[in-house]
Amino acid sequence: MDEAIGIAVIGAGGIADAHLYSYQRLGDRIRKVAVVDVDEARASRAAERFEFGEALTDYQELLQRDDVHAVSVCTPPFLHVEMSVAALQAGKHVLCEKPVSPTLAGLDEIEAAAKESGCVFSGVFQLRFGRGAQQLRAVADEGEFGRLHLGLAETMWFRDEDYYRVPWRGTWSTEAGGATASQAVHVIDMLLWIMGEPTRVYAEAGTFRVPIEVDDSAVATVRFQSGAIAEITSTTSALSEQRTLLEFHGTDLSAVSQGTVYECTIEPFLLSSVANPDHAAELQREMEERMPKGYKLLHRGPITEFVDAIAEGGRPSVGIDDCQRALQMTTAIYKSAMTQQPVTLPIEKDDPFYSALPPDGFALPGS
Repeated sequence: MDEAIGIAVIGAGGIADAHLYSYQRLGDRIRKVAVVDVDEARASRAAERFEFGEALTDYQELLQRDDVHAVSVCTPPFLHVEMSVAALQAGKHVLCEKPVSPTLAGLDEIEAAAKESGCVFSGVFQLRFGRGAQQLRAVADEGEFGRLHLGLAETMWFRDEDYYRVPWRGTWSTEAGGATASQAVHVIDMLLWIMGEPTRVYAEAGTFRVPIEVDDSAVATVRFQSGAIAEITSTTSALSEQRTLLEFHGTDLSAVSQGTVYECTIEPFLLSSVANPDHAAELQREMEERMPKGYKLLHRGPITEFVDAIAEGGRPSVGIDDCQRALQMTTAIYKSAMTQQPVTLPIEKDDPFYSALPPDGFALPGS
């Protein structure tokens, strides 16, 4: 489209700041139309801080406006499907925060609405847009790992009791999962983005520290179509130094993340090989020369790409299929933990875990 794209942000909680700032950096490519939140004062503060047009309280009213072409959905997870579908049916392009849907069935609703409307839909997996992540993807695409055989994804975080006192957190019905789905999903996406299609998952999970419904800790082992294996460890109860770690090991090369706790892909991965250290060092230098710069705020990546897709009629790299792949994995982790059995992927539509999380009669061990 030739005109500036009219943007509104639905939800003015903490994550909305990253969206509002990123849109602000796009200058006259967009028009900042409105911020919507049920808390009018919070919407007003956000709109004023980021010079983002009006402050509104009714998102349905917003969707009727012709000056709004696209929305970011930054509300609690239980509202994501309802709001994304409504926006798409109103002819608005949608960028939705994670988890996009509590269930795989909910993603099907979004997919159907996106196809019918012809609008752009994208999820937010901002770790892909770090300089380190982009370098890593090039290393993988160019076959430098040899046979990629092992991956590690660790999310070792801490969330105190006050964090879970926010009314929508800590329950299946409103947060749509715990440490696995809310915190670790970003490194899970990175693991899948590099290692490919998973075929089997076995997991243990539970709640150990804070009295919440959802998991505060989980460990999963994954088998991939390629034969590779991986481990996913997630917690919001780590009392040690906080860290987020991604490791990838192949027959020719290893790569270990070096970024910060919340932006572990922002810095180059450390490339190494005891078999050929000179080649690993040269590859490290080459990747820095090819991709020397990146976003300081990773949300700028998916938001810039979202606007590009609207303007140019393209497809963002994080589409509904990527959201499905990540949700298949997190759902499989929960299913395995609740059934105490390995789970074969993909989870099919006739599986009770496809449409409900958790289905009636299922719960995490000890909960």
